[in-house]
Amino acid sequence: MKYNWESIKTIFCDFRGLISIGVTDIVGTGIAALFWFYMASILGPESYGKVSYLISIASLTSTISLIGSTNMLTVYTAKNVKIESTVYFISIICGLLASSILYFFIHDVIATIFVIGLMLTSLGNATIIGKKLYKNYSKYIIVQKLLMISLSMSMYYTIGFEGILIGITLSSTPYLIIIYKGFRESKIDFRLIKDRFAFMSNSYVLNLSSGFTGSIDKLIIVPLLGLGILGNYQLGIQFLAVLQILPSIVYKYILPQDASGNPNRNLKKVIIIISAIFTFCGIVLSPFIIPKLFPKYENAVQVFQIISLSLVPDTITTIYQSKYFGNEKVKIVLIGSIIHVSIQITSILLLGKFFGANGVATSLVLCSLASCIFYLVTSRFFETRGKSILS
Repeated sequence: MKYNWESIKTIFCDFRGLISIGVTDIVGTGIAALFWFYMASILGPESYGKVSYLISIASLTSTISLIGSTNMLTVYTAKNVKIESTVYFISIICGLLASSILYFFIHDVIATIFVIGLMLTSLGNATIIGKKLYKNYSKYIIVQKLLMISLSMSMYYTIGFEGILIGITLSSTPYLIIIYKGFRESKIDFRLIKDRFAFMSNSYVLNLSSGFTGSIDKLIIVPLLGLGILGNYQLGIQFLAVLQILPSIVYKYILPQDASGNPNRNLKKVIIIISAIFTFCGIVLSPFIIPKLFPKYENAVQVFQIISLSLVPDTITTIYQSKYFGNEKVKIVLIGSIIHVSIQITSILLLGKFFGANGVATSLVLCSLASCIFYLVTSRFFETRGKSILS
């Protein structure tokens, strides 16, 4: 009995970082999901589509402003490189510039300020994860989500539609503490960037590709199919985000672990199996859940059933990306992301035109499969004598 207790204690200690991230992300994602599901129900497809459209524009602008800094922070802080203040300084300058340029295109002050809020959250979380400060990660995520709900809902009922974005922006302010500490504890030294410029530039292009992957579908849907179709599609994406919570948790845990030389192979195998189970449950249960909760969203069930098929290939892709990032092999990840976004754009234009929201959902599955196949092939021929990362 003593041996079993010691074994359990050892397992808990080994994975307490994962447990901490897991519980935090489950709670945080649950809070955010309930918030967005509630907003979807009261806004309706078109207004919900408009919010999603503005957030996508701001998210892409934020990604451009971050110049690959989140991966830099996570990987190099895990390696005890004092790079925080240098990365913060460059990112903030780029963010202010990008926000100013965005304003001249969309003439929306709130959306442009929202960019800065997204940047603060990304920089703060990347630093916390890189330093493996999992308890701090829990505190910041929960506080941010609670602030998002309380501020966004109160401001929505006070000033209307714009209050949602204002509330989300203000919820990111606690991360100013992380940014301040980073400036205080490290000096701005551009030589740290110069010595790692290849990693940063490749990571930047990769983040651009990922940013386009997360936003380009919404940016294309609006002029091609309208806000109503985007609203139905985005609701399906929101349900998918709930299913993606475990792969997301594992990625945040294994990236600094991979960077430190700990591959966690068994954990990666388990998360793929769980993703497959989630996919099956999502396909079977969605026809019973979505129509009752969201009667205004006529196409959301089929959209979600289709895009849920991307969960397993996306999980496998995430695992490979973490391994390559941890070993600073960014070019392989970059090629995979370019393949992903290229197929996504092409298939959205072709399938979306003829099949509407279902066509756009199918494009998401196709690009996920393509990038997954790419990583499987490259792993077989180029990764450590042809051995898979999972072996």
